[in-house]
Amino acid sequence: MENKTLDTVQDCCGSFMEIGTVIAEEDNVLVLPIASTDQVSAQAQFDAIAANAKQRFSDVQIASEWEQDAQRLTGRLSFSCAAERLIFEMALG
Repeated sequence: MENKTLDTVQDCCGSFMEIGTVIAEEDNVLVLPIASTDQVSAQAQFDAIAANAKQRFSDVQIASEWEQDAQRLTGRLSFSCAAERLIFEMALG
């Protein structure tokens, strides 16, 4: 069985896009900024999202950091591939 890679350029409404450049293979990290007045509620919100990710993709890596000055929690979900990240992100709506 021969494996062929096709790189094509698509034209839609006068715009051109090379297939394969839209989703990079290494684009597997979803960054979620959650603004809140307190760390506990922001962490609870992120934990719910992270639990959902872990349920769908067991090997997802989870990290979060509270930024006191910005009153924001930055959550990071690292998936094993870009397709998993994209599927999960689209399900978030």
